[in-house]
Amino acid sequence: MYPTKTTQRMTAVKQRDLHTNLLFIGSLFLGAILLLSASLANANNTQSELLNLMGQGQEQADILQSAPVKPTKASYLAHAEQLLEKQQYAEALDYYTKVIRMDRQEDNAFLGRSIAYSGVGRVEDAIADLNVFILRNPDHSMAHVYRGIRYMSQGDFEYAETNLLKAIRLNPRNARAYDDLGVLYAQTGNLEHALKYFGQALRLDPYNETAYHNLAIAYFLLEDNKRALGAVNRAIKLTPESRETYILKAQILDALGQVEEAKKVRHYAKFMQDGAWTDAALN
Repeated sequence: MYPTKTTQRMTAVKQRDLHTNLLFIGSLFLGAILLLSASLANANNTQSELLNLMGQGQEQADILQSAPVKPTKASYLAHAEQLLEKQQYAEALDYYTKVIRMDRQEDNAFLGRSIAYSGVGRVEDAIADLNVFILRNPDHSMAHVYRGIRYMSQGDFEYAETNLLKAIRLNPRNARAYDDLGVLYAQTGNLEHALKYFGQALRLDPYNETAYHNLAIAYFLLEDNKRALGAVNRAIKLTPESRETYILKAQILDALGQVEEAKKVRHYAKFMQDGAWTDAALN
């Protein structure tokens, strides 16, 4: 069994992340760090000047401070996970690749690198790394979920369905697999089937805000707006910072004829961060 830290971090890449606009920071600066680390170790003033000249700001300063002191597999892997947690996908990709070059049997590096590849838009490379991991760990339920999501993002719904159903067979209590399978059926127009899987995801995980959000979309597309409003309100209660959920609620309120309330909700949503697949599903 592999450490849960990487698996948890993978799970944090939720379905709405399929369409999230991601912020990537180039790998050039990390290259400069590796080349200059010896001279910067005892020169804090020079370090600050360099950061200012390169215009990277405090965020890159944090990366410099936390860079691995010794070039070992363990230090590179730990640093890659830190970068992944900060959603510094390009930099994490670099360090995972260093680990794999040092030891191609390090499965967690392939698993982590697949997230980093997805983060920089290299979905085919992400699938290739997941293929390696699953070949060595065929009973890893979540790995099949991750691969199913990647296939879904490419529009390959047949392979996506195969992987998600396999994940459920391996672990019938995998709420994430049910939710993602519901999304797949919703995207392919099988909304009744989608409702079934969203419902099962919520029975397994009653605090799954993503499943409530997706359930609300399915009800809305079926024009069952009262149930849609109930589901979206539960999602907002669990994640009040989600802009996409407020956008969805505004559209549901419009459909219910509550136009003034919809305007208020839509106005509030303007000041929130963009979300995942709602716009594509509703337009």
